Amino acid sequence: MIKKVFFINIFLVIFLVLLLELIFNIFKLSGLMGIERGLIYKKGDTFFLNTNKKGEIFDEIVFTDNFGFRAPKENFRYNSEENIFILGDSVAFGNGVKEEDTFIGLLRKIIKNKNLLNSSVPGYQIKNQVENIEIMEKFENIEKIIYFFTLNDVYGSSNIKGLKKEGTEPPKSNEGSFFLKNFQILKSINNNLRNKSYLYMYIKGISTDPSKRWFQNLYKHYEKSSFDQTSEQLKKIRNFSKNINSDFLIVILPYEFQIRKCSDAILLPQNQIQNILNQLNIKYLDLTKNFCELDNSKNYFYKFDPMHLSKKGHKFVYDILKDEINF
Repeated sequence: MIKKVFFINIFLVIFLVLLLELIFNIFKLSGLMGIERGLIYKKGDTFFLNTNKKGEIFDEIVFTDNFGFRAPKENFRYNSEENIFILGDSVAFGNGVKEEDTFIGLLRKIIKNKNLLNSSVPGYQIKNQVENIEIMEKFENIEKIIYFFTLNDVYGSSNIKGLKKEGTEPPKSNEGSFFLKNFQILKSINNNLRNKSYLYMYIKGISTDPSKRWFQNLYKHYEKSSFDQTSEQLKKIRNFSKNINSDFLIVILPYEFQIRKCSDAILLPQNQIQNILNQLNIKYLDLTKNFCELDNSKNYFYKFDPMHLSKKGHKFVYDILKDEINF
């Protein structure tokens, strides 16, 4: 009798978990954060998106073109001689959002006479953007280079881990938690569940506040670092843009946790980056102030995410860009 009751309870618990998983999936109460195997591959000291691929990133189907750039659809072809080159990481790539709903995709719809080349790759840092100079050199008539700068771009290493050559392994995010860094079993469980379970992502989101945790780790980096290397890296991109007579603009994007309050202290990272850009005489557009004016700011970000934008967030950025930048 006791065994029977035990197994019935086990069955009920499993049934309840599966039911909740289904409900959280249907109503999208949270979002997954996985990157499908084979989309990104390592080459030398950096990594790239494979060309002409279809796959899934953050629970959304993505396509790449024959350059390895994010594209609106399969077999996408460009039809202009003028180019606008986009630099960025997963935020500019648009993790978790359909390409046509990202700010790049929305701009693509109104900019008919120029190609938008979105070279953004999830996990990229400034050092990867410097390496992108080799890619940009292959293109003629680059009218503008726009770098969508996320605050964690200053890190010395990527937040994408576990890459093998030619995409033989799915990349994993380098979670900032002490326990996940130091206990391999927990890290492995976390990586698998964050790629597959909506229920897990919801529970983790409401119980640990990932946005706060990730920003606090980032803030410590800004407090301690001198950013001499960051300045040199940005200078290299600026000099390249000058050499090819291209406009160079940096668009600064905030972390979700910052815009809950927008105090002077919490905006230290933006102030430090602005100081560097002013010293280098690089034009920039800081969208932090625009986000600080929002109500219900969490709705503009991917669920329980420190910096990736939601569909609504991409539309918000697009509305600013189309008015502030002369395309």
